[in-house]
Amino acid sequence: MEPLKYIYSETLIAQLTNALAKAHPKLEKDRFQKSVFASPWKDLELKERMSRISDTIIEFLPKDLDLLFPILKNTIDHLRQNGVADFNFAYMFFPEIVQKAGLSEFSRSMKALEFITVFSSAEYAIRIFYLHHHKDTNKQMLVWSKHKNPGVRRLASEGSRPLLPWGLGVPDLKKNPGQSLSILENLWDDEDEVVRRSVANHLNDISKLDPDMTWNFCKNKFGKSKELDKSLKHAVRTLLKRGHKQSLTHFSYDTEWSPTKVSLSLEKDSVRIGEKLEFHIGFDYKEKKTRKIRMEYLIEFVLANGKTGRKIFQLGEKNLNLGDKLALTKKHNFALITTRTYYPGKHKLILVINGKEVKEITFLLTKGKK
Repeated sequence: MEPLKYIYSETLIAQLTNALAKAHPKLEKDRFQKSVFASPWKDLELKERMSRISDTIIEFLPKDLDLLFPILKNTIDHLRQNGVADFNFAYMFFPEIVQKAGLSEFSRSMKALEFITVFSSAEYAIRIFYLHHHKDTNKQMLVWSKHKNPGVRRLASEGSRPLLPWGLGVPDLKKNPGQSLSILENLWDDEDEVVRRSVANHLNDISKLDPDMTWNFCKNKFGKSKELDKSLKHAVRTLLKRGHKQSLTHFSYDTEWSPTKVSLSLEKDSVRIGEKLEFHIGFDYKEKKTRKIRMEYLIEFVLANGKTGRKIFQLGEKNLNLGDKLALTKKHNFALITTRTYYPGKHKLILVINGKEVKEITFLLTKGKK
């Protein structure tokens, strides 16, 4: 699969240049494109290419925001007329321009982002305004949470997330995640699914910092509709994975129950980095009542400092009836990935049922083949 940075092709830059020139006829088109592609363009990664484009646009357009922001708006209008769709990842350099050029002009920058975010989402750009204008930005997000356009409403939730992936960290959002609850109250039952998904992800962020805050927000909201219940369950997914008793009980998982006899075995008691660990789970269900179970497994990894860390993985949900014999085989992949480094040593595999650790087994992780 081609790296994402290649979305910035000559064709896209040419289309952008033509739209800019229509909005700003004084643009030196050839010099602008040469500046975008100047060395070391080929070596730049995705975010670096985005930044290069935003910097080049700032360089070639007027510095006066009263001129710059209308040109950006007109450029986006021309791109739309040429078939470029809204909510477009490739054009996220537009909100970055506002972030870079308008940081000291809060009100004008907010008006620009309000328009631009519909075309290319501004959740990353808004983070710098949180750092420099925290109270004003929070107030703006609350206003936007009632906006008529779902793209702007989504920004109110997504941009204020305490743990926004790949986003600039905002310490006060992480330290005080409850400050965004008024925004989420306006949006949790939004008519737009994309907005609801953002709210669910935001609440899931909060659950990692303050589990009870997320549960207290969600617990009395279930039952309004299937769609909203789905969003709320997505919001509490980390609570369920981490064995939060109140949320598990709400979904009819008995957190005190476990099968009387469980078999947990490994195909091999050692596995190389880069290979798969195969394991088997089995038990018989002999109770008369139907029981709903949620199964997961934990891997207790060796860390670089010799200590251990845990990560949980889902196995699935099942309703058990009298006489059921559960037999499950699973393979855990220790393939090398960029987001995790493996260290040889003794590891643990732990079976979790309804948030309760019911069985564990050790195995040795060894160095991969040379």
